[in-house]
Amino acid sequence: MRLRTAREVGLLVRTERKRQGLSMQAVAERVGCSRQWIAALEAGGERLEVALVLRTMAALNIRLDAQVAEDAAA
Repeated sequence: MRLRTAREVGLLVRTERKRQGLSMQAVAERVGCSRQWIAALEAGGERLEVALVLRTMAALNIRLDAQVAEDAAA
């Protein structure tokens, strides 16, 4: 799955959280942040700390792989 926007990341997190039957509060407790922060992430907030985004994804067993795009100009 390609994630190109903060909104897409948030949607993935929300979908997986619900699939696992977890509340926002339960995820927040696993991650060490507030329920409001999880809500902001799921809403596609663009000014969120990357380390917390990664911890949230890890808490939900979401693996993140990065790949350098081929530059057509090179």
